[in-house]
Amino acid sequence: TDDDHEQRRQLVAGRHMVDVSQPQFTWRAIVVGLLFGTILCFSNLWFGLQSGWISMMSLQSSLVGFAVFKALEHVLDVPFGPAENVVLQSTAVATATMPLAGGFVGILPALKLLDASESNGARTVLNFGQLCAWGLALTFFGVFFAIPLRKQTIIKEKLRFPSGTATAQMISVLHKRPDPTLVDEQLQADTSAVALDGAVHSRGDSVRRRRIANITDTASNSSQEDIEDEVQADNISVDDVKWVTKLLILFVSFMVSGTYALLAHFFPIIAALPVFGRRASTVWAWNLMPSLSYAGQGIIMGLPTCIWMLVGSVVGWGILSPLAKNEGWAPGPVTDWKTGSRGWILWISLAVMIAESIISLGLISTKELLSAVGRLRVFY
Repeated sequence: TDDDHEQRRQLVAGRHMVDVSQPQFTWRAIVVGLLFGTILCFSNLWFGLQSGWISMMSLQSSLVGFAVFKALEHVLDVPFGPAENVVLQSTAVATATMPLAGGFVGILPALKLLDASESNGARTVLNFGQLCAWGLALTFFGVFFAIPLRKQTIIKEKLRFPSGTATAQMISVLHKRPDPTLVDEQLQADTSAVALDGAVHSRGDSVRRRRIANITDTASNSSQEDIEDEVQADNISVDDVKWVTKLLILFVSFMVSGTYALLAHFFPIIAALPVFGRRASTVWAWNLMPSLSYAGQGIIMGLPTCIWMLVGSVVGWGILSPLAKNEGWAPGPVTDWKTGSRGWILWISLAVMIAESIISLGLISTKELLSAVGRLRVFY
């Protein structure tokens, strides 16, 4: 009957809804997200001023947040849920990326490097109040731009951002929930099955009921079976390894990296090793700079990104820098931003990155324009 058909539709849709029985926006998630995000903010500020590179740390935030509340599980009245984890990692990421979003690792340091002749008398060093006003202005500017960008990139084009998709999958595995990236496909398949069942209901009640029973069993069991298969296939289980051990590994890694950073501060020789010789170190700035923190960044970014960063460093500092100095294009010291190779190769790197960004944006814009023209043709 139509009532059976409607009940089946509600069952299919309800399986993919957010569990409203658990809290979502909680102060404990906000506080932990702010604390972890503040630590990441200082870390990103340090990395950004050195290399111009920061990390969102969304995966790490969700994992650390889950570990914190897992350790406190025996004293919590309400279990830590996936919706809370989303709020926690969103707060941590928003706080951690402030150095880049506020221009503290790019625009403001660049302003400070300008001399009086280049600034034309304008203020290049901002005080605390001015920096706060600057940050608030950029916040509102970003919020107003985020709304149309979200509508275009996420809702219309349905782009699967790697970091967001991986974070969603991480949270689903940690909390033993179905993979949210497969919800649309599962919902569409289940709804199609329901529609097919409703279209052939005139063939007999027994056939219809048998199909409804099969689909209902599939709907009630697929979410648990899917997540169990996914966990078994990836060999990932939050219960197989004691969380005390994981926290111990995290603490040991923190202490080792911190100890090395402290030693490098008091013994600078270990922070820049002249493995290519003294002349290459002093003239061309070729040094090996051991850093466990950069090793951690490499683990996060993955092999393809790190390989291309290595290729860029070899081409820039091993080929272009000596070429520019020997040809007289950058006669100053290699490390000088204005007359040396450091500033000269910067323009090449910017040209490469901007060109790829413009081409990618142009392809997306052209695709959207052609789609809009096609819709207008159909309409008229």
